[in-house]
Amino acid sequence: MTSDTDAPKPSKRRVFLSRLFSTLLLWVIIMAAVHWKKDWILITLTGFFGVAGAVEYYRLLRSDELARSFNLLGLCICMAYWGTMTWWAIQYKVAPPMWLELAALTASVHGSFLLCYRHQLEGLVTLQRIFSNVFGVVYTVIFFGFMARLMYFRADGQGTTGLYLVVFLIMVTKFSDMGAYIVGVMFGKHKMIPHISPAKSWEGLVGAFLFSFAAAALLLWWIPEKLVPLNWLHGLLLAPILCATAVTGDLAESVLKRCTAIKDSGHKFPGIGGILDLTDSLLFTAPVFYFYLAAIAG
Repeated sequence: MTSDTDAPKPSKRRVFLSRLFSTLLLWVIIMAAVHWKKDWILITLTGFFGVAGAVEYYRLLRSDELARSFNLLGLCICMAYWGTMTWWAIQYKVAPPMWLELAALTASVHGSFLLCYRHQLEGLVTLQRIFSNVFGVVYTVIFFGFMARLMYFRADGQGTTGLYLVVFLIMVTKFSDMGAYIVGVMFGKHKMIPHISPAKSWEGLVGAFLFSFAAAALLLWWIPEKLVPLNWLHGLLLAPILCATAVTGDLAESVLKRCTAIKDSGHKFPGIGGILDLTDSLLFTAPVFYFYLAAIAG
């Protein structure tokens, strides 16, 4: 009998086609929601990704059996956050105040220490459980929560929501991922950070920047009036910033997987992997994009 480890790896062509199919399917859903202005579809989809991402993150820590209560706490906080975020956004057509993120962070810190009182302390291992739980809330709740806040970002004073800003963020970020993958597969020869991600190359990094610029320029030319407060200057300035941040987010998940000796965080999407494999770069670009918009719109 052939084990999973002995099974032949899929060809690069098959991986690319699978990844393309999954990506196109998600884009169809996103663009349909934007075209018909069904923001509840996007907020619900974002909430699903947020909860599923938290499930995958805490599964990475499952080797520590005594950390189960900490992991369950983090997952419950994430579910409560996204339940509140989704309900509030659908009910009031705005994102809730920032106290929601602060409440999630506070609950994770307080709850983690309360869980420590149940057992004997184990030195740095106990601290690691606390930090892993709190970091999980920051990583899968607070960071990704900016995706939902961008949907209701208002800059023109006329109640226009930021659905197209979300499209801009996703396109620039995912085109960065796409450019790194395509150029890296075709021309990649010089390894960038092999001790973290052996597949990443400097040639792929160049491709990531080129594709990010192309995505930003395309949207700024196609729908400039829907990207307020972005203009050509801010859009093209944001492209390399978001690209660099996307690469950092992608490498950050590689650090998590390598430290926990897991190749993929999940297998939800053919050719891509799990939810975190799909959203890792967005976790880092969403808050950067939001704060940049807040600065130029204020």
